[in-house]
Amino acid sequence: MTPAALRDLKEYVYQLYVEAGTPPVQHIASEIERDDTFRGSPSKATVHRIIGARELSAGQEDVVSVAVLLARRAGRDTGEVASRAKHMWVSAQLAQPMGIPVSDLDPFALEVHRAITVPGQESLPTLPLYVERGHDHALNELVDRAARGESLLVTLVGESSTGKTRACWEALRRLPDGWRVWHPYDPTRPDAALVHLAEVGPRTVIWLNEAQHYLLAPDHRTAERITAGLRTALVDRHRGPLLILATIWPRFWDPLTAPSATGTDDRFEQQRKLLTGVGRYIPVPNAFTESDMRLARRKAEDDPRLASALDGAADREITQFLAGVPKLMSRYRCAPPGATALIHAAMDYRRLGHGPALPRALLATAAESYLKDRELALLGDDWLDEALAFCATSCNGVPGPLTEVPRRSNDVGGTAYRLADYLEQQGRVERRLMCPPASFWEAAVRHCHGNEDCASLARAAETRGRLRAAAVLYQQAFESGNTSVRPDLARLLEGAGNTAKAQKLYEAAWKADGQARWELVRLREITGELNKAEELAHVAANQGDTTVLTRLARLRQEAGNEQGAEDLLRKAAAIGEIRTFAELARSSEAEGDRAEAERLAFSALERTGSPYALSELVRIREKSGDREAAERLARAAVERGNLRPVVRLAWMRQQAGDIGSAERLLELAAGSGSTFALLELARLKKKGRDGAGAERLLRTAAHKGSTRAMTELARLRDKAGEAEKALRLYYTAAQNGSTDALAHLALLREEAGACEEAERMACSAADAGSTFALLELVWLREKSSDRRAAERLADTAQRAANTGALVLLARIREKAGDQSGAERLVLRAARAGDSLAFNEFVLRREKSGDSDGAERLAAAGGGRVLVQLAQLREEAGRLPDAERIYRLAANRGKTEALGELARLKEESGNLEAAEEFARRAAHAGHVEVFSALAQARAKKGLFRDAHRLHRAAVDAGYGEALTYLAELRRRWDPDWESLLRYGLTADGEVSEPWWSLLPPVSTPLVPTCGVAPAGGWRNRTSW
Repeated sequence: MTPAALRDLKEYVYQLYVEAGTPPVQHIASEIERDDTFRGSPSKATVHRIIGARELSAGQEDVVSVAVLLARRAGRDTGEVASRAKHMWVSAQLAQPMGIPVSDLDPFALEVHRAITVPGQESLPTLPLYVERGHDHALNELVDRAARGESLLVTLVGESSTGKTRACWEALRRLPDGWRVWHPYDPTRPDAALVHLAEVGPRTVIWLNEAQHYLLAPDHRTAERITAGLRTALVDRHRGPLLILATIWPRFWDPLTAPSATGTDDRFEQQRKLLTGVGRYIPVPNAFTESDMRLARRKAEDDPRLASALDGAADREITQFLAGVPKLMSRYRCAPPGATALIHAAMDYRRLGHGPALPRALLATAAESYLKDRELALLGDDWLDEALAFCATSCNGVPGPLTEVPRRSNDVGGTAYRLADYLEQQGRVERRLMCPPASFWEAAVRHCHGNEDCASLARAAETRGRLRAAAVLYQQAFESGNTSVRPDLARLLEGAGNTAKAQKLYEAAWKADGQARWELVRLREITGELNKAEELAHVAANQGDTTVLTRLARLRQEAGNEQGAEDLLRKAAAIGEIRTFAELARSSEAEGDRAEAERLAFSALERTGSPYALSELVRIREKSGDREAAERLARAAVERGNLRPVVRLAWMRQQAGDIGSAERLLELAAGSGSTFALLELARLKKKGRDGAGAERLLRTAAHKGSTRAMTELARLRDKAGEAEKALRLYYTAAQNGSTDALAHLALLREEAGACEEAERMACSAADAGSTFALLELVWLREKSSDRRAAERLADTAQRAANTGALVLLARIREKAGDQSGAERLVLRAARAGDSLAFNEFVLRREKSGDSDGAERLAAAGGGRVLVQLAQLREEAGRLPDAERIYRLAANRGKTEALGELARLKEESGNLEAAEEFARRAAHAGHVEVFSALAQARAKKGLFRDAHRLHRAAVDAGYGEALTYLAELRRRWDPDWESLLRYGLTADGEVSEPWWSLLPPVSTPLVPTCGVAPAGGWRNRTSW
């Protein structure tokens, strides 16, 4: 049943159950049975299912009877409850589940690529015979787990036409009857997912083909809500089992799963946790392996399409051939000028962020600048229809370069076209460095009506320095209902000098959506409205955002207004900003006003409950040598019920070697109820050989329920030879949830000769997070020459996220001279995420003089390790070696190495080779390499080269490059700031002032008929 209707009924009945005092189900069944006014007669088991089961497993009369009895006990209106329960039961009974039964599915409805056709073979099945490959085996295993009741997310990562969607389709067929598939796409993919995700019930496959449309939706908040909804669905036991099958291209996978480089502004944290934390991912290779080819040849005997692919595919790219890619590329490469212009315009719109549906008018208007004057003159009046007809022609039975998007009954726009997936991918690579021409931006302004499409194109224009086009498109997005872009438009207007209009936009963003708080405060401050800036900062602070006050304080401090800055910090502290208290306390202490520092620290403790400021003050005084004052403050914190400062001070003294003082402070904390302090004291007593004292403290902690104390006591008893007492304590701790105790029990069972039981216990402890027993057993098995058992246990530890056992085995085998065995194990550890251990082995071989061994191992580890090895060789002055290894890393997919090669060539004076590597790096996505190279040329005085390279970086979309370009022009151009203010025209010249040409925000930029308003802002020469 659809959870939306069924869940409402279940939650309503459960609410009645709670309000009635959670009576035993037997009492409910008996009471209904004795009362003839009830029409139902549910058994005890039925009552239990009505209240607690997730299915609708009872008739209406039984459900209503239970609801009315619970209502009676809760003092509710029984008539109203009976009526509502009947209505909800009917809704749940009639509701249609989300999705379509697996048996009723059409592969093309799920976006499986159509395959090539073979002349004279019209009776072939819809899809070619399937060749199972390595990724299919991994996928099938996970789908089988879902069928057995586990909720899972599986993402297939691979390039276009590599067989991702077909693999998912084949895996669906393993699911038993009763499973359904839900493909969210109507009215748009993100909208469908956002609205209906909560309605998905058990035994449903959520089909997220091209997952970037959901997880990288143009509106970041929508993408984050979809991601959060998927995470919730996977852990909701009432909705499981669920299977989420997703496919995605690597270029979208990488930003979604890469951690923030700085640790801040982690925009895709939710998505990364979903895809790589909660979910599993499977890479799909571009090409068939030799074993895949052998299987394909056998199957080709029964399918001429597969035989044709085997004969015609290059580089074993069989799935691409089956999807018609060679024919598609041939049609694209040989297209007439008009069709080529349309395809290039479509490529540019897709790579710069427009959605898949490209309006006909958009493509037609944009195409003009993609044609040379001579080509344009030769085109006939019907060129557009002829070009679209050429693009729509199928290629061996699969769609052509541009195909018309089927219209729905509620579509209000005109005809739209979709670019073939493979060409979209091709365009992202071969046109990556190009900034679209003037007609592209003009067409976007005239014919791009979707607010998300406008916003995406505006961001692309801004990163390419086309600020006027960005401003118009931001404004268009806003007028279409996307209020989130208001601060972006305001930022551009402020930069262009229209601070009055920018301030109005910031104010509107603040009032409507709570956005742009800091931007508005900053603008008021720099325009001299100090009181208004401070007033707004206080409003933000009272709403819970004190960072605005502290940032305003820093702004005043930078302007030389020290007193004004301190006043603001005090106000922030008075509102309860914890770190502001600490900052003020540190400042007062530094100025010698110790009384004020203490007042602030204690005020923070009283106002916020946080001892952060007080702990900082304790630390400062202890480090300055005023131990008495530090201890006095820590004791005062204890008197106020906070133990953190005294525990921190104890740790500092312990680190300084003053064990006696540390123990005295820990005793103070322990006497005030800190179990942690008791455990720390016990550790120090044990370290000082006071076993009796340690045991006394551990017993006290154990009586307070500390399983860690129980485990430590057991270790003491075991060490004393009292095995029975140790065993009892370990069992007690394990039963109370201590995984460490369970691990110790495993080692005791090993000593007793119960090896199988020891392994079971150690594996259970590892599954719960404690892996030291497994590591010990691995060492013991290896020591006894049972290498297979050692590796099996090491793999178990690795599945529990501890690669230490694999690394331990690798070290043992390396020491024993088994280099290949060591390499195999450390590679497994590296693939499980332990890159540090892998680096350790490579570095050890490099330092021992085994350069070949280091390189061989690094090559097995992939491009990242090769780059690190190349850097080592470079530091050692072995530049030819370094260059060779950088090249190898680039060939292995670590394209950052191309930037390193560009740098090496530049440093050696080979400027032409440096630029070639820079272009290759930029094509791979590292457009910042152009600017790095430009800065190197500027240092050499090669300003023309530097200017050209910075311009290339701007055109390729490197957001910082416009600033670098302006700074370079500052050397000779007195009007260099105009570049920062107004950006570039489409042709790459410095733009004229444009903000006065924008229409008022309150009027639509683009009339619904698609004709832009008259006025200078449409003048093509300015784009």
